[in-house]
Amino acid sequence: MVNAAKVWRGHMPAMAVALALCSGWVASTACGQGTWKPAKAVEFVNPAAPGGSVDLMIRLTKKFAEDNKVFDVPSNVLYKTGANGGIAMDYVGQAVGGNETLLAISHTFLTHKLTGESRTDWRDVTPVGILFKEYHVIAVRADSRIKDGRDLIERLRQDPSSVSFGFFGNPGNHLHLAAAIPLKAAGVDIRKLTTVPYRSGPEAITAVLGGHIDAALVSAVNTEQQVASGRMRVITQSGGKRLPGFLAQVPTWRELGVNVEYATAQGFAGPRGMSREAVAYWESLLGRLSKDEEWNRQLTRSMWDSVYMTGAQHRKYYEEEFAKMQAVLVELGLVK
Repeated sequence: MVNAAKVWRGHMPAMAVALALCSGWVASTACGQGTWKPAKAVEFVNPAAPGGSVDLMIRLTKKFAEDNKVFDVPSNVLYKTGANGGIAMDYVGQAVGGNETLLAISHTFLTHKLTGESRTDWRDVTPVGILFKEYHVIAVRADSRIKDGRDLIERLRQDPSSVSFGFFGNPGNHLHLAAAIPLKAAGVDIRKLTTVPYRSGPEAITAVLGGHIDAALVSAVNTEQQVASGRMRVITQSGGKRLPGFLAQVPTWRELGVNVEYATAQGFAGPRGMSREAVAYWESLLGRLSKDEEWNRQLTRSMWDSVYMTGAQHRKYYEEEFAKMQAVLVELGLVK
């Protein structure tokens, strides 16, 4: 008869090694998920211009991977701006089955096919994971004729075209909806809003400061420096509660009498047909990043909410968000 205790003692070192391998970062690649790793240069595809929250997410992810020697190949950031993310989607679409290409993805990719600006959308890529949610604000020049959020609502109720809004992308995207959804709930005819597209949030802010447009629809953190310098004022924010710091005195839409809160999420996706092993590899990278101390300090500085999701959770979340946004776009007459 075999002595079970002796067998256990004899295999303890090997078992300990196996358990160690099946923890943390190595779990997805060494324990049932294959041993895939990038064999050629990794491409981080940015659909926006340098300087915005998408660019910051990519840069931090790239730095984390390089600092921790996650892969042994070079990595590059490719800027494929324009067409509300459509140019980036076309580029990624040429890499079907590719495992080394990661597209920075946001709520823009839920709507740009519906609005006729792209032949493809989030359903044509492979969700890899969500890293965070962010909130959006409306900011005006310090000397703007628009006094505050209530004044904005009243002006737009009387004349929806009287205020010009600038934002990254084109009408119908996630930033446009960050204003359109609450303004519609406030009784404004959002089909008549004056909107001006820009290549990034910082460009829209520059246009406001130059007097070219009245207001910028941007991620909350993008306005911090201009508010601190006294050049801009933030008049609304989209979350369910006030963000801290320089936004602590800025009312939410709900505080303005509009029963709406709004957040968008950012993460990464791969080309259609990305292998399971590659998805697991990139999931592990994002999961490890989500626990990193420096990353979480940046979340706080950027006023982002950490909401790490795996590829499967990412897909489910987008399915739910897509249904909501499609219904709003149809109601607002923006679907083509």
